[in-house]
Amino acid sequence: EADVLVIGGGNSAMDAARTARRLVDGDVMVLYRRTRAEMPADAEEIEDALAEGVRLEELVSPTRIVLQDGRADVARASVAALACVRNELDAPGEDGRRRPVPVVGSDFRIEAGDDRRLYVVVAIGQRPDVAFLDGSTVTLRTDHTIVADPETRRAGEGPIYAGGDAVRGPATIIEACADGRKAAEAICRRLGVNFTQPDVELPTLSPEDVVRLKRTRAWRTPQHEGQRLPVGQRLPVGQRLPVGQGDNFDLVERTLTEADARAEAARCFQCASFCDKCVEVCPNRANYTVLVEPLEWDVPVLACRDGRLAVLGQESFSVTQRRQIVHVDDFCNACGNCTTFCVHQGQPYLDKPRLFLSREDFEREEDNAFAVERDARGGWTIWRRAAGATVRLDVASEAQGGGMRFEDARLAAELSPAFEIASLTLKAPFEGTVSLRTAAEMALVLGGIRRSLRFLVG
Repeated sequence: EADVLVIGGGNSAMDAARTARRLVDGDVMVLYRRTRAEMPADAEEIEDALAEGVRLEELVSPTRIVLQDGRADVARASVAALACVRNELDAPGEDGRRRPVPVVGSDFRIEAGDDRRLYVVVAIGQRPDVAFLDGSTVTLRTDHTIVADPETRRAGEGPIYAGGDAVRGPATIIEACADGRKAAEAICRRLGVNFTQPDVELPTLSPEDVVRLKRTRAWRTPQHEGQRLPVGQRLPVGQRLPVGQGDNFDLVERTLTEADARAEAARCFQCASFCDKCVEVCPNRANYTVLVEPLEWDVPVLACRDGRLAVLGQESFSVTQRRQIVHVDDFCNACGNCTTFCVHQGQPYLDKPRLFLSREDFEREEDNAFAVERDARGGWTIWRRAAGATVRLDVASEAQGGGMRFEDARLAAELSPAFEIASLTLKAPFEGTVSLRTAAEMALVLGGIRRSLRFLVG
């Protein structure tokens, strides 16, 4: 016979409490230093825990664990009691939640009952165990997370890469997978291995399909919820489950029926093919959809060797989505609407390619800024500001063969329309490698602007 005290207020604390409720025949209590309204756990997790018989003690902070017979060996001793103090909420802290402050003279103890064991589960957060990095070139933040390049996930010097919770802190599996993919791509690039992506066939949407889907998005379609196991079947009302009983871990959330699954699939908005949400919600019409041709190029990776440029390898550059977004910065007042409604949790007015109609404004930008100009012979030039420097791509007209010339402070490259190197010129020696991916991205952005925004750029 045992009781369990769970310290914490997040989803892990709820998981621990609900699991303990199924394993022990005593009381299970969650102790949280604020109120239920401030608990970071998902509302359904809290509601399910309470429905299953878990008790919630609000505004309580533990101060120490009292061991039986005054023993100091925590690993071997039994818990006699948990000393606690009552709290009251003060002014909000940096996270917006009110800070718990101990109430003077409110100390109390939660003691083990007669002939009962008392277990304490601490679920108040986690941090990476990075002791093995002592003495390395890897930089750590004050919360012990690792500092890594946001694009390559490289950490420190040498072949060290990091991602997921070790870099971000508590986050999602999807973000960890994305970090792993970026690291894998960077490692392949470093080793001269072509990074390939699995073929995922996206539907080709006609203009009529886009209109139909936008009409569908305008109507709210009820979600088909999966069946939930009634509380009485999870834990019989009025009685304790025998310790070790295996069938009390049935899934609470059941899978959808085939009919419900089909109905849910019919709600798909084809976001992988087009989104356009930031276009629709911008009050200043600063975000525009541009159409590009899907492409797949093997982009050269260059290095400086003995005063000459050498091709070390290639990296894959592919675009499968025809509809892309370009942000016209001249029309934007940074209202934040696009960020509020972005289904990808992005900041379109900062993340998307930012087109500047004013060259003066363009030159003042440090990063992610583009400007375009058409010449008298029908060719185009696109400039890009990246990391405080300006790079340039000239694209000849089709009548002139459609060739390209990319130039930055280090090199100049003549390229065919298929992105094959015609000639290379070293302008200044450099360390490391230079990928012509930047040129490929500029060619893609220019193609979309030429096709869809001619009314803005001539």
